[in-house]
Amino acid sequence: MKVANIGMHIGGGPHDDYTKEPIKRSVAPHFDDFRRCFALAEDPTRGGDFGIDLRIEKDGGKAEVRKPRTALKGEAFTKCVVGVFERIDFQKPRRGPTVVSYSLRFTP
Repeated sequence: MKVANIGMHIGGGPHDDYTKEPIKRSVAPHFDDFRRCFALAEDPTRGGDFGIDLRIEKDGGKAEVRKPRTALKGEAFTKCVVGVFERIDFQKPRRGPTVVSYSLRFTP
């Protein structure tokens, strides 16, 4: 089972690596947690993508988590992934309060 970040869109930009780096560093240590969530999907033999919107305040910390979206079936799976994002203590964003659309790909 593999989990990978396949996209990150910073609302209002910029979309450079420097701006995205604190977010990547905050989420990366939680990939094992995301892998454990995948076991809760209705069909863990099929992969798929999971997107979510995050609002991170200027000092970092817990994000406001909104609009989870995925074609992967399983309410427990979705709740688990959302729960992981809710527990992440985000580093301080480079440009103040930041809205991020973050996407993961789950590959069995």
